[in-house]
Amino acid sequence: MNRPHRNFWILVTASVVAVGLLSTAVRMPPSPLAGILTAVAGLAAAASLALAGRILVVTTRSSTTTRARRRRANDLE
Repeated sequence: MNRPHRNFWILVTASVVAVGLLSTAVRMPPSPLAGILTAVAGLAAAASLALAGRILVVTTRSSTTTRARRRRANDLE
């Protein structure tokens, strides 16, 4: 497994953990700790999902672009 794929799965796992923590924080009775935990877990979930999405787009686009370039090179020959 190469580095981008490993990082993608690490970020997906981190987002799952952050969403679980967010779910727990939302069920807590209202308090400053619950508010801080909700904010931190929400930001962590959003950031890890955004980064995982970026990795997914880049790795998908690069493999598609590579295939298209090879196809065009073969057509020109």
